[in-house]
Amino acid sequence: MMATIIYFSLKIFVIVVPLLIAVA
Repeated sequence: MMATIIYFSLKIFVIVVPLLIAVA
């Protein structure tokens, strides 16, 4: 359960951070 939450958090992080860098 906890590993799944961490896994999805990492996927979201990997997708969102490049978008924020691109916008900035």
